[in-house]
Amino acid sequence: MPELWARLVERYRWWIVIGWIVVATFARAFAPSWDQVAYDGDFDYLPATMTSVAGGHLLDEAFPGDRSRSQVVLIVGREAAELNKHDELVGLDLLRRLYHRLAEVSWQRAVSLGYEKGAIDPSQPWARWIELTEGALDDALAIDNEFYELLGERVPDTTATLYEPRMAVAFWDRARLRELLGDEPDKIGSDFQAALLLVPELSKLVPPIAERDLTGWNNMLDVLSWEDPIIGRRMSTGGAKLAVMQLSSELAATENIATIEAVDELLQSVRDYSGRFADPGLRLLKTGSAAIGGETLIAARAAIRYTEVFTIVMILAILVVVYRAPLLVAVPMISIGLAVVTAVALVTWLTQASANHNLLGLDLRVFTTSRIFVVVILFGAGTDYCLFIIARLREEAAKYDWSEACRRALSGVSGALMGSALTTIVGLGMLWIAEFGKFHYTGPIIGLCLCVGLLVCMTFTPALLHLLGPKVFWPSRIQHVDPNDSVTRRISGSTGVGAGLWPWISLFITRRPALLLVVGIGLLLLPAVHGWKHEDDVTYDLSSELGKSAESRRGLRLLQQHFEIGEINPVTVLVLRPEAADRKTLERETKLVTDAIYKIPSVVAVRTADDPLGDFPPDREMGLLSGDAWRRRTLRNHRIARQYFFSTSPKYSDRLVRFDVVVDGDPFSIDTAAEVAKIEDVLRRQSNTAESTWSGAKVLLTGTTPSIIDLRDVTLRDNRRIKVAVVLAVLAVLLVVIRRVGLCLYLIATVLLSYYATLGLSLAWFRWMYGADFVGLDWKLPLFLFVILVAVGQDYNVYLVTRVLEEQKKLGWIAALRKAVSRTGGIITACGLVMAATFFSMTSSSWFPPISHAIGLTATAESNSLRGIIELGFALGLGVLIDTFYVRTILVPSYIAIVGQWSARQK
Repeated sequence: MPELWARLVERYRWWIVIGWIVVATFARAFAPSWDQVAYDGDFDYLPATMTSVAGGHLLDEAFPGDRSRSQVVLIVGREAAELNKHDELVGLDLLRRLYHRLAEVSWQRAVSLGYEKGAIDPSQPWARWIELTEGALDDALAIDNEFYELLGERVPDTTATLYEPRMAVAFWDRARLRELLGDEPDKIGSDFQAALLLVPELSKLVPPIAERDLTGWNNMLDVLSWEDPIIGRRMSTGGAKLAVMQLSSELAATENIATIEAVDELLQSVRDYSGRFADPGLRLLKTGSAAIGGETLIAARAAIRYTEVFTIVMILAILVVVYRAPLLVAVPMISIGLAVVTAVALVTWLTQASANHNLLGLDLRVFTTSRIFVVVILFGAGTDYCLFIIARLREEAAKYDWSEACRRALSGVSGALMGSALTTIVGLGMLWIAEFGKFHYTGPIIGLCLCVGLLVCMTFTPALLHLLGPKVFWPSRIQHVDPNDSVTRRISGSTGVGAGLWPWISLFITRRPALLLVVGIGLLLLPAVHGWKHEDDVTYDLSSELGKSAESRRGLRLLQQHFEIGEINPVTVLVLRPEAADRKTLERETKLVTDAIYKIPSVVAVRTADDPLGDFPPDREMGLLSGDAWRRRTLRNHRIARQYFFSTSPKYSDRLVRFDVVVDGDPFSIDTAAEVAKIEDVLRRQSNTAESTWSGAKVLLTGTTPSIIDLRDVTLRDNRRIKVAVVLAVLAVLLVVIRRVGLCLYLIATVLLSYYATLGLSLAWFRWMYGADFVGLDWKLPLFLFVILVAVGQDYNVYLVTRVLEEQKKLGWIAALRKAVSRTGGIITACGLVMAATFFSMTSSSWFPPISHAIGLTATAESNSLRGIIELGFALGLGVLIDTFYVRTILVPSYIAIVGQWSARQK
């Protein structure tokens, strides 16, 4: 079969080269881009049975309308001082712009739902959005007046030139809305007059609301701020004030990139306009789940860009050092370039078809960060395949004419290439059994891309080499030998393996294999034990992915100085009774559960229909006519409380109760997750107790922390299942290719030892590197490190062992091992360096910005990097180096030598 394949490639070489170029060109021109079809978010890809997911679906069904799934928190504050009157200018400037944006977004949403004109009809789906538009415009213009009054006190010579066109647009918008609603003509005329007084030509400048570009703001649902007369006191302290943008998108959704960029632009406008009047030390920052998620995605985008560039640069550099031949550098780069373009196009086409249901039964997703793995692994593995072919071609060209050498080279390495590629493809393909969507889709996608890369390297690369001829090695020349000479005559020296580094290594290994094996395994055991013990010591804290200088982390630190951080990320609890009950009974039962939850020390507040802001715990007494009692009654009628705690849906009316629990602690942390688990335990005990009024009720928790709990549970389960599946799948491939049970089991054992040693060393390195800021390795690292190392790590072992088996047909075990090591050592080392370099390129977003700044290429030294990608890139690169220079160089040959010596003694 390999011989037939080689002859077909030789015969149709011109068609193969031209065909691949045409396919890649067509793919580049017409395939959708990765960004067009990429999905993102973590929580969206949890199994539907998980509590947080089921709770989210129940919320959507029972409380119709857009649900807030994440927030951007804007904070105006000082770190160690009280806000002063001048600081108020910045806060008011922020709010007036924010409320105007909310009005525009709400109006556009109402139009999209069918609103044209007329009074508000509560039965229509657009009613709440027109109502919100009206309120937001009133708030924006009221704050405008307050802002300019305060500005006049700060800058007495203020003139009309200070007024921005935005304020005129706000007046114009309110006038147009009042006109559509049929409001009083005097109010309409007054607003139009105010707008034209500020900007006389405004009527020609303001586009209709439906035509305005609101990119980045479309997912905004509401704004809650310190200016709200009822809830504002909870969002203001002496040193800071908060405005919370509620968003419909999940915290790590791709659309949050545009939202964060839009928010950054708004904040910069505030800094430029009113920030100049504030005293030094005032901070205007963003944070919140969506801000952290959005900055994470922006950092991932930068990491992808850096990784792609440095992957190519590093491979070019290594190829130049290894070959010092222009054409030998060009052939792999052209081959892998075609493979990457074609593979990415194939994946994006299939993903688009899957989303449009154009291919029956196909379910495929790609993610923003998946592209990093596709590029890195395809460039690394593809270059390795090319290097294997070229190395064998150089060997065969010394003995045969060019056509014969090309055929023998391809047929000689085809088995090894297929075997090594299959271990990677099958190993990564095992991720398909994962419950977590990102794991489930990413592995098969990379495997599919590797199939394309392998096909290119086994067709286009040898075809191109055949067409270029021996000049591909220029300026080197091939030293021809007589192929009819015996092996012993063609190999010089008394050792039988010739001179050089790798022949010396092969002799050294075969003389003391047992000692090397024991010492080699012993040295790896130390870090391996550490890695094994701490394999599950990972962090799910999304904020820790970003560096300390990231604005969302600086905003989080400022927020923690002045507020309970759990206030902006409460846990939503849903209790669904099996049967309906009257409202008073539900309220009484809710109070009983609330009292039980308050007994948990970490619970700061429980928000219910009776206490919408959680201001009144059970131990707080108040008189019937006290101010607190009046405020409590007022809160029940506020817009955040109306239809919030009890569902009006016929299916869930008088059965479903909702309340929010504020827990003391970072919503992303494991400690907070443990406290939330206690809340769930309390509720489940109530529902499982026959005497309880909640007996038989279904309890669901949703929100950021419950989602983190579910994410941890499902990924830990996936880790265990996938690791077993990957080991068995790779072992099956090895058994098919190598057909030596003991040797295959040993090869699996070596990569497992390599994995745990790499994990242990990576833990030690990053614990030292981050110091007190280290909270654990990224939660995705252990699984991806395991799958890739076990799969990719076998590539070089397969290439070495298949060469030993090939030579063993003509020589004894020891002689075959010596020749295989001496002949493959250099090329496998080069391949290992290529693969390690591509993985290390994933860390470039952390070290290139400071270096480029130091040499004057950029204006800033700050890196926009993700710790998870940096940690994984470092660990993968380190693992490949251990496999290349330690496992394949010492542990595998030592074992084969011991087996060979034992076999020789048996005979």
